[in-house]
Amino acid sequence: MSTNSRKPSLFALKMQKRINQQNNLSLEPELCKTSFGDTSVILSGPEASDIHKENVQKLTSMSDEELLNAKNELINSMDGKLIEFLKSKRNNDSKCGKYDLKQKDSNRIKLFDTQNKIKEDKMKQLSYMKDLVNNGLNMDVIEEEKLGWTGDVNVENENKDVYTARFGLDGKLLPYIIENKTTVDGLHHHGEEQHRPGYTIDELYSFLRKNHAPQRILALDVLSKLINNASSYDTVLDQPLLCSLMDSGMFLLLRIALDDTNIAIVTNALKAMGNLFSRKSDRTILTGLSGCNCNIALPVYIVQDAEISQSELEKSSDFDLVVLDLVQGALRTDLILRLQYIVINLNIGSSCLLDITEILTGIASRGEKFAFLVVETNLFKHLYSLVFTNLQSDDLSEMFIFLTRVISSQSVKCALKLLEMKILDSIFKYINNPTKTPLLLECLYLWQTFFEYKLAGQTITEVANLVLKFVDRSVGLSADLTNTDLSLMSASLSLIDSALRNFGQIYIDPVYQLTEIILAKLLSSSDLPNFETSKLIGNCFSVLSSKNLKFNSVSLKAVEYLNKHFGKICEILYDKSWLTSNYVNNSPKCYPSLGYINLSLNGGEPLFMLIGLMKFLCSNPSHFNIPKQFWIYLNKLMKSPIEVSHWYCRYEIIFLIYLLKTLKNVQFDIDSTHKIAITLMSFIPKYMAEELYYTLTLYFNSYFRESIKYESNFEILKSFYELLIPNIKSTCASVLITELNPILPKDWLFLPILKIHETDNFKSSKEGEALLKEALANILFMETNHPEVCEQTPLAARYCRVACTFMCGRRGTIFHEVKSVLNQIWHVYAAQNNNLNFKDPIQGVESFYDFYKTLCEHYVSVSYSDTVFGAYVLLPLQRKHSVELRKLVWSEIELPQTINIDEEHLDRIPLHNYTQPVETNTELLKMYTRVNSLRRKFIMYHIAISHLNQISRL
Repeated sequence: MSTNSRKPSLFALKMQKRINQQNNLSLEPELCKTSFGDTSVILSGPEASDIHKENVQKLTSMSDEELLNAKNELINSMDGKLIEFLKSKRNNDSKCGKYDLKQKDSNRIKLFDTQNKIKEDKMKQLSYMKDLVNNGLNMDVIEEEKLGWTGDVNVENENKDVYTARFGLDGKLLPYIIENKTTVDGLHHHGEEQHRPGYTIDELYSFLRKNHAPQRILALDVLSKLINNASSYDTVLDQPLLCSLMDSGMFLLLRIALDDTNIAIVTNALKAMGNLFSRKSDRTILTGLSGCNCNIALPVYIVQDAEISQSELEKSSDFDLVVLDLVQGALRTDLILRLQYIVINLNIGSSCLLDITEILTGIASRGEKFAFLVVETNLFKHLYSLVFTNLQSDDLSEMFIFLTRVISSQSVKCALKLLEMKILDSIFKYINNPTKTPLLLECLYLWQTFFEYKLAGQTITEVANLVLKFVDRSVGLSADLTNTDLSLMSASLSLIDSALRNFGQIYIDPVYQLTEIILAKLLSSSDLPNFETSKLIGNCFSVLSSKNLKFNSVSLKAVEYLNKHFGKICEILYDKSWLTSNYVNNSPKCYPSLGYINLSLNGGEPLFMLIGLMKFLCSNPSHFNIPKQFWIYLNKLMKSPIEVSHWYCRYEIIFLIYLLKTLKNVQFDIDSTHKIAITLMSFIPKYMAEELYYTLTLYFNSYFRESIKYESNFEILKSFYELLIPNIKSTCASVLITELNPILPKDWLFLPILKIHETDNFKSSKEGEALLKEALANILFMETNHPEVCEQTPLAARYCRVACTFMCGRRGTIFHEVKSVLNQIWHVYAAQNNNLNFKDPIQGVESFYDFYKTLCEHYVSVSYSDTVFGAYVLLPLQRKHSVELRKLVWSEIELPQTINIDEEHLDRIPLHNYTQPVETNTELLKMYTRVNSLRRKFIMYHIAISHLNQISRL
C-alpha cells in the first residue's frame, strides 16, 4: 500500500487542526501595528520607555507573516500560565509604574485565578492581604496560587488515635493539633499534614541533607534536644524513640555533619552526638550510687548481638554495623580521628570539649578493648593536657575524671596505663585545693578504683590524714549537716574502707572514733534518713566491720535503732522494692543503657543503711527483732515474676544475703533463714556465684533435712546445683551487664528432671534415678510448704516438667519407684485445676500437642495401666482443653482401652469435667461411636458413652 493512500493518524489530525486554528487567528487587535501603545504594560522602571520604543520599531519592520510565525514560535515555547499572566497585564486598565508607596487603595485590588475569574469566596480567604498590596512594585494583583501558602491551612477537627509523631523546635513531642492556634502562632511547614505543627523525623533528616546551612543547623539542634528527651515518650510511641532513631541511620547523618567546614554545623553535630553517647540518665544514677556500700563499681555495656567473629563484622556495611553495634560502627567511620582534628585544628569552646569527652566515655564503657583504645589515642592525651594544665573548667574536669574512672574500671591493664600517665599526681591537685564538690567526689572515687586493684599503694600514708580532714571538718560544721557534707563524708569513708580491705593493717584509730561520733549523731534522729544520710550511715557501719574489731557500744545502738525502725523501713522496701519494681529498658540493642527504675536519690532510700547495718552485725553478732512487715515484704519477693535482674536490684540482693548471714550467725530460727534462702535462689546473679553457693548450702542443711523423712540426705541434688554455679573470680571493679542474669531460673526446682530427660545416658543411669528421686522430693516439699515460689512457674509448665519423670529411668519405669511422691504432686496440681491451661504457650515446650502425644505413647508402652500415670495423662482430656488432644487419643493412640484411674483421682477431678458440656465436634462424636469395640470398659468408655447418650436425648 502506498503512503498516499494511508489514512492519517489521530495524532496527525489533531496537529493539523491546531495549525489551522493558529493560521486562522486574526492579527487584530493583538498584532495590529497601531495597537502596540505608547507605553509597555509589562515593563516598568526608567528604561521601560526606551525598550518599548525599540520593540515597537522592530515589530513594525516585520511583515504580517513574520509576525504570525514569531508569535506561534513564542507561544509554543512558553508556559500556558505565563501566557495568561501576560494577557492579564495587557488587559489591566490600571496604569503601571506609578505607585503610591504610602497610600493604600483597596479598590484597585483584583483576585486572579487561572480562568481570569473573580471569586468572592477566595477574596474572603485572602482579605487580610489587602493591607499588604500596593506597598511595593507590582503588588496590585493577588495571585492565588502564589499567595495561598500565606493563608490559614485546613485544620482537621478530629484528632486521630494513631498518627505520625511531630516535634517542636525544643525537641518535645507535639499534640496532633494545637487548639486555637493559627499558622502564624504555631510552627508552620510546607510538607504533608500542613494543619499539624512541628516536624517529623524524616523531615528533619531531609533538612540534614540540604546544602542550606541554616536548615542543617536547625535539624541538628532539634535532633540534639530530641535525643535528650527520647525516653520521655516511650510509652506513647509505637517504638521507643531512640531505637527508631538508631535503626533509621541517624548516626551516619551526624557523622557526615562532623565533616562540614561550617563551625556552627560541627558544634551542633557534636552536641547531638554527645547526647547520644552520654547516657545521661545512667550517669545521674551511677554518680549518686557511687560510694554506696563503699562500692564504686561501674557497668560494662555488652552488646550481645555483636559478640561475633571479626570476619563476620568486617562483612557488614557501615550502616549495618552501626545498627548492630554503635560503638564499633562509630570507630569504623574514624570518629576518634575526626574528633582529634576538630579539637586540635578548629576553634571550639569548652562545651564542645565536654561533648567530645561524653562521646569517649560512651566508647570506653563498651569494654576493656575499647577503653584501652581510647586511652592510647592522641586525642585522650591532648584532652588530658588541656584539663590539667590549661583549662579551668570544673565541668569539663569532672567529666574527664569520670572518663578516666570508666577506663580504669574496665581492667587492671587500663588502670596501669593511666597510672603511667601519673594521673594520681594530677587529681591530688583538685583534692588538696577543692573548688567544686562533684569534682572532688570523682577524684576520690577514681583514687578508690586504683585501690580496688591493689594499686597505688604508695598513697596509703596520705589516706588517713586526708579523710580525717574531711570528716573532722564536716562533723564540726553545724548541728544539721548538708547533703554536700554527707556526700563528702561518704566518699571519704568509702575510700578508707577500700584501703582496709585491700591493704590490711592501717593505723586509723581516729577514723574509727570519728565514725562512732557520726553514727551517734545520725542514729539519734527520730526521723528515717534521706538518701544521703542512709548512704553515710551504711558506710560508717561498713568501715567499722572492715577490721576484726568489736564495737559493743555501736552494736547496742544498732540493735536499738533496728528494733525501733525496722518495721517502718520494711514498709518502704515493700513499696519501693527494686526487685519487684516496674523496671523498663527501652534502649537500642546496639547501644544499651541500664534502663529506668523508680529510684529517688532525694527521698527516703533506707536500703544502703540496712546493708551497712547487716554487714556490721554479721561481724558483731547481736540479736534483734524481725518485724512482721519484713515477712510481708519477703512474700512479695517470693511471688515476683521477674525473670532477669538488672543493675540496680543487686543492692537489694546484697542486703538479703547479709541479713541471711547475720541471722545464721545469731542462730535465728531455722525456718526463717530457710525462707530467705529460698527467696534468694532465683535472684542471685552470676558475679555473686560465691553467695549462691553459701545460700545453697544453707538451703540443704537447714529445715529441709529435718522436715522431709526420706532416706536420702540430698547430697546428690546439692551436687547437681553446685555444678551450675560458675567459678568466677573477678578482680576488676566493673560488673558485666550480662552477668546480672540470675544463675538459676525461676523454675530451678525442675532443672534436675529436665536435665535427666534431655540426656540419654543420664536418663538410663543409676545416678540419674537417684537424682530424680531427690528432685521430686524437693518439688513436693516446695509445692506443699512454699507454693508462692512454685507459682512463679505456670501450672501447665510445672505439669509438663513433672510428667517428664514418666519418660526417665531405665526403660522408663522409674515412676514405679517414686509413685507415692508423684501421686502427692498430682493431688497438689488437681487442687489448682482451675488454673490449668494448655492453650497458651508453655516455656520450654515448643508444642504441647507433640509433648502430649509422646507422653501417651509412653503410657501405652510401659505403664501397664498404672493409675497414677493414668491420672497425669487424663488431665489434658478435660472438656475445657483443646478438642485436638481428645481426637489424638481416639484416632492415633490405643489409649482408650488401656488408660485407667481409680476413685481417689475421680474424687479430685470428677467425671463431669470430662463429660460436660456435651461434645459438639462431629468428627470426635463419630470416633465415640466405636466405643463398643473396646475390650476394656475403662474411664474413656464411660466418657464416650456419656456424650453419646446426651446427644441422643437432644
